[in-house]
Amino acid sequence: METYYPTDSGRDILVLLIEDEKVSRKALGKLLASEGYTTETVGSAEEALAVLEVGQRPHVALVDLDLPGMSGAELLIRIAQKAFPIEAVLVTAASEERVRRLTDSAPVQCIRKPIDFQTLLRTLERLPASN
Repeated sequence: METYYPTDSGRDILVLLIEDEKVSRKALGKLLASEGYTTETVGSAEEALAVLEVGQRPHVALVDLDLPGMSGAELLIRIAQKAFPIEAVLVTAASEERVRRLTDSAPVQCIRKPIDFQTLLRTLERLPASN
C-alpha cells in the first residue's frame, strides 16, 4: 500500500484506489493528491478488504473492475455485505453492457477508462462524502 498526501491543506477526504497496474495506480494517486485528496493505493481487491477490515475508513473507493483474483464487482458486493460506510466508483474499460450486468443488483457510479481526470474530479465532488 502506498499513501499520497495533498500538498496543501487538503479536502479531508480519503480515497482508496484499487488498481492492479502499478504505473496507473501511482500516477492517479499523485494526481489526486495534487488536487487535495489523501489517497491510499492497493493493487488488489484482497488488499482493499484488508485495509477496510483493520478499521481504516476511506470515504471513497475507486475500484478497477478487472483485478487479479477477486474482481472489482465481487469487491463491491463484499463492501455492501459488510456495510462499510464508503462510496464506491467503478473504473473500467469494459463494455457498458457488461458493467450493467455486473451492477444490476447494486447500481454504482462508473468512470470509463482511459480516465478523463476532470470527469473523475467532478464525480468525486458530487459524492456525499465530499459534501
